[in-house]
Amino acid sequence: MNSFERELMRRSPLAAAVLETCDHVFCDELLNSIWETDRGRCYDDVLSFDDLIRMMRDALIRHEGSAHKLFIELEHANTNPVNESSFYRKLSHVPVEVSRALLRECTGRLRQLMPGPVVKLPECFDDFEVLVGDGKKIKNATKRLKPTRKYQGKLLGAKALVALDVRSGMAVAMSDSIDGMTNDVPLVPELMSQLRQMIAGAILSIWDRQFDDPRTLRRLSERPGDAFIVRMKQNYAFAAESCVESRDEQGQRVLDEIGILGKEKSAMRVRRITLFRDGEGEEDVVLLTNLEDRRKYSAHAVLQLYKMRWGIEQVFQQITETFSLSHLIGCSPKAILLQFSYCLLLYNQMQMVKAYVALDGGVLASAVSMHYLFDDVRKELQAWAYHTDGSWPRIQRDPSAMRQRLQTLLKGSWCAIKYTKASDKKPRGKPKPKLRLHGGHSSIQRALEGRAKLWSGRQKAVAK
Repeated sequence: MNSFERELMRRSPLAAAVLETCDHVFCDELLNSIWETDRGRCYDDVLSFDDLIRMMRDALIRHEGSAHKLFIELEHANTNPVNESSFYRKLSHVPVEVSRALLRECTGRLRQLMPGPVVKLPECFDDFEVLVGDGKKIKNATKRLKPTRKYQGKLLGAKALVALDVRSGMAVAMSDSIDGMTNDVPLVPELMSQLRQMIAGAILSIWDRQFDDPRTLRRLSERPGDAFIVRMKQNYAFAAESCVESRDEQGQRVLDEIGILGKEKSAMRVRRITLFRDGEGEEDVVLLTNLEDRRKYSAHAVLQLYKMRWGIEQVFQQITETFSLSHLIGCSPKAILLQFSYCLLLYNQMQMVKAYVALDGGVLASAVSMHYLFDDVRKELQAWAYHTDGSWPRIQRDPSAMRQRLQTLLKGSWCAIKYTKASDKKPRGKPKPKLRLHGGHSSIQRALEGRAKLWSGRQKAVAK
């Protein structure tokens, strides 16, 4: 490199961290292994799988999900390996098994680079690998394929069921269906099979309401030592054998029961924890778990752990808004699932960078804004691609050396003004109840003057 490129590299620590991590995680050996193991009848000729992944990375990071802009750039530099239509056809034929393996294997290498856990859990759960599972419908599919052009309305691209590691905040595996209308529950066996191959120790999985049927609960705990926490939705028969009542920190009543869920062949022994919420419009929280030891796993600890399930919803929101999942590169279900898998990997990679930036600033990783951090990463990568030929020196390092390299690169990267979340700068108070307008509408001017007519229950009763 010349002196200009060395200085530009020195001033782009975030870009350096991302590119060097990409070279470490998406090494040719690993990508070739994934492709050869799971490609099925697919093959590569001119465009290799590792080139396909790197082109997808550049389209997502530097061009906000636009492969067309990437190909304009490549054609201008006369460096495109194939034409644009061949790239799209290749995407549409990548087997879903490759997308699953890409997320699973590459995340395994990323987790080795984490400086430590992002979230600290109660000590009673130290024996478990704590995971959250939830489904994601991938929307905004474009109607480029000829059979889809005749339909009016929106089409779903695909469906994925994702497992998130609570301690690291990374998505570790996914099960999927090319039919976006598929229910989440049938995808559970494949996801649990992947997780049990990856994790030798006990798994504690946390799930939302639709996974509360006894058949699914048995699948979640069929390996000895595995446990579950599932919110109860359906009104299954429950015969309580023992009951303990208490109050939580907010003074709300908590009922802790152990008994038999279901009847006859579907019956199974579980623990049911009910949090009675007195607020207007708030539903009671009813959890089912097979953690029956009340002394070791208190009802309060189980309820606190279930609250962390919301983290996976935030992940889905971030990869849609921040990592360009709202702009789908391909239009076939297999191409969409590959992009979804890679967007999850991008999120995992930025989760790791965020952990190092937080370590440098001496703050919690949860206080760092992923949006503004990734915005700076994109700017630095665009500057490097614009002012140079885009190549980056590739150096092979083991995980220990890579962790040391990241810590050195990102030293001094924390900026309290830029990266602190807005909600942490000025915490939001409880929103005031909104006034309901008569007829559902009024004018801005009347609202400013205080003359807007409000709806009243009495008027509604008279009208009836």
